[in-house]
Amino acid sequence: MPLWRLQVSMAADSALPRDRVVMTPHFNAGGVVVDPQGLCDDLAAALHTWTAPNGTREIKVTAYDAQGTPPVFPQAEAIVNPNLAPASEHPRELAVCLSFFGNANRPRMRGRLYVPVFLALGNGVAPLLRPDAGLRQKVADLVPIFTGLGGSDVDWSIFSRLDNVPRSVKNWFVDDEWDIVRSRGLRPTTRLTGTTTEA
Repeated sequence: MPLWRLQVSMAADSALPRDRVVMTPHFNAGGVVVDPQGLCDDLAAALHTWTAPNGTREIKVTAYDAQGTPPVFPQAEAIVNPNLAPASEHPRELAVCLSFFGNANRPRMRGRLYVPVFLALGNGVAPLLRPDAGLRQKVADLVPIFTGLGGSDVDWSIFSRLDNVPRSVKNWFVDDEWDIVRSRGLRPTTRLTGTTTEA
């Protein structure tokens, strides 16, 4: 059965597709028949609960066959809180990284999800110099969501297109360093310009 790439797309700041924040965890059904619609429904509901304390927003989860032959089309989709795109209280580029790996922390055997700080940090709370223990725990709370998705027949996985082999996540960590995802930033709306004068 397919290795499912569940594209999680969350609305923020506007209804424009370019302003959505995306994360793409993978889940291996291991040869068992698994309904991708159920995976999408369950992940969308779980992420709604996880994000709700910091603002209800549209969350769309779309299932793709990660090992499918292009063109690969969506196999299922779930949406919660349609058309809700609250304003971000923190820089959209700022993220906390959930790092994970299988038996060894080596290339093609590890993965990362960059969790936007505006999803994880409480409203009205300013980011500190480093992600504190509470923020790291909030990101770590995604682990049981991913490991529990689909029941015992589905594994949260690492997938590399280079060797086309899914590997079950065995280890994870969240460190106290900020990460920056520049592509998540809003497009500029104004610019301060000037010229220099020669003496």
